[in-house]
Amino acid sequence: MNIEISQRAVDELVKMDITGEKFLRIAVVTGGCAGMTYSAGIDSEMQDDDMVLYEQENLRVMADMKSALYLDGLQIDYSEDLLQSGFKFTNTRAKKSCGCGKSFSS
Repeated sequence: MNIEISQRAVDELVKMDITGEKFLRIAVVTGGCAGMTYSAGIDSEMQDDDMVLYEQENLRVMADMKSALYLDGLQIDYSEDLLQSGFKFTNTRAKKSCGCGKSFSS
């Protein structure tokens, strides 16, 4: 499994105190105009089918096995742009994405 997280995104996740027992959970859910979209949240309870996608020092990113199939090649960045600030998810292996970049298909 290969995902990349920019240093800006790592710094922001650490500021949000997503360390120690807490981790970032990413899921792929049905939705958006291209068919699938990302869901992300803070969690502290692992499930039986969870996989570690990224681990650096005290920061972990997890996903269930079904979602992980779509996350290989995911790049996570953080931007403080005036119009679109926040975390940005880009998957280089997605076959198609919608115009707004919020959903994809594989």
